[in-house]
Amino acid sequence: MASPRILVVDDEPDLRELLEITLVRMGLDVDSADCLATARGYLASTDYALVLTDMRLPDGLGIELVREIASDYRNTPVAVITAFGSTDNAVVALNAAAFVYLSKPVGLDQLRTKVRSALGTGTSGHVASATNPTPA
Repeated sequence: MASPRILVVDDEPDLRELLEITLVRMGLDVDSADCLATARGYLASTDYALVLTDMRLPDGLGIELVREIASDYRNTPVAVITAFGSTDNAVVALNAAAFVYLSKPVGLDQLRTKVRSALGTGTSGHVASATNPTPA
């Protein structure tokens, strides 16, 4: 059975790579984008089990992506990860249908927990198929 596929959208190469490595070690397949345009291209051609997006990107705001996914890809949860965390931004992101709002730096344990929650999987180290979750 194929592993769930995750899209990581962040313009910071080091953080994007750290997120990718963490997700791959969880047994997930990962695509990454450094801007909205690239993310939109991936979304148009691939079904994702989860999208992780930064709030500020070179060609726009991650909140735009959250709204588009909520409208066009209703079954895809989105987590917003940002260095510009504020209560107002969190409310906007959650109202736009973000699954969760996380402030950078994000702890890897916290990230793993939120990813497992979004995928509906258990607490084991590796994620099974999102359609065949590991028992909790």
